[in-house]
Amino acid sequence: MAYLALIIAVLALIGAGVLLYLGQKQARQARQARSAEPAQPAQPAEPAEPVLHDEGSVEPEREPEPEFEPAPEPEPAPEPELEPEPAPAPEPDPEPAPEPEPEPAPEPKPAPRPMRRSGLQLPGSTRRERRGWAEQREFEFRRSDEYLIDEWSRGAAASGAAAKDIVQGFVYGHEMLLMDLGGINTMAMRTGVVSDVVVDMRREGFHASASSDLLEVMSIEGFTIYATDVGPAERMIDDRVVTALENLPEAVTAVWFESDWALAQTERGSTPEDWDAMLAPLGLLADAARVLPPQTWQKLEFEYPTREMGEPVSIAPEPQEEAAEDIVPHVVRPEEPLELPTRMTGAVRGVMEPRSLGADEVEAIADGHDKPIQNDGTRATREQKPPSIFDDRTDTSTD
Repeated sequence: MAYLALIIAVLALIGAGVLLYLGQKQARQARQARSAEPAQPAQPAEPAEPVLHDEGSVEPEREPEPEFEPAPEPEPAPEPELEPEPAPAPEPDPEPAPEPEPEPAPEPKPAPRPMRRSGLQLPGSTRRERRGWAEQREFEFRRSDEYLIDEWSRGAAASGAAAKDIVQGFVYGHEMLLMDLGGINTMAMRTGVVSDVVVDMRREGFHASASSDLLEVMSIEGFTIYATDVGPAERMIDDRVVTALENLPEAVTAVWFESDWALAQTERGSTPEDWDAMLAPLGLLADAARVLPPQTWQKLEFEYPTREMGEPVSIAPEPQEEAAEDIVPHVVRPEEPLELPTRMTGAVRGVMEPRSLGADEVEAIADGHDKPIQNDGTRATREQKPPSIFDDRTDTSTD
């Protein structure tokens, strides 16, 4: 009902607007027609004969009275046109689903730069860079360490050279060493567990002396992996190892795991920027090395036990009883055989005197005499006699 009333009101407003518009249009046309009519020219007056009058009798000419034109009717002010109601806005078209953007193509990996086998460096320049890097990171720097002389025997340490120009610090929870092993810059991180399994990872294009105890495991991220035991090395390779090898700088030529250390050696001319980029990947490799089997199994230690741990209880074996030998009792037979009683022959033992037994004071219940049955009328008595029906029949037949 409300919609119907609204429609009628809208139609009435539209009709009023149309009538108003037509009225204004007619008034405008009438004004235009009135202004377009030409005014009639005044006819010239005929010259009259001059009449002589006396000067005194000459009357002054009367001025023509001004004609009063009717005041123009004021135009009615146009009524403001009613604004038509805004049409309902069309429903917006549903937005099309955005097309999935194509996945960006993986960036091609940069080609490995050739190994720099030689380079001109000023004497002591690498030492000064290593010392400045240690001071910048607040690490300790020392020229040598006697405890590291026989620590490693693989990779850059295979020549037996002692470590020198050593930077020591702690990064990502691991002890870190940056040193010079036989003129090769080497970074080491302690894994925390000693293992007898050696894993050697060499970048493609890096040539090193072959080891008879290393077996090839696989190739991954541009590194060929060798190990003294293939099984533990395969179990060690996980996402951490793949990520670390992928993020190692190009200056790293080889990585190996020996004892409780993870070591990475670089080519000549490595810079402090390369050393910074080696820290995080080498920390991941040190974490992954905990998967290798330990040299000795650790004992569980309970420093703060919640209760006293019981000691192992030894169970004594139960003594087994020896089977007793069958013992036959020794029977001693009498010299004269023992006579046992028997029923085959009568025998009297002792003296017996005859005597009367006497009579019983209680009468016997069944003495063989029928007693009369007393009937007091409370129940039907049963007579032990043959049926009498046959006797009656015989009596009638005789009659």
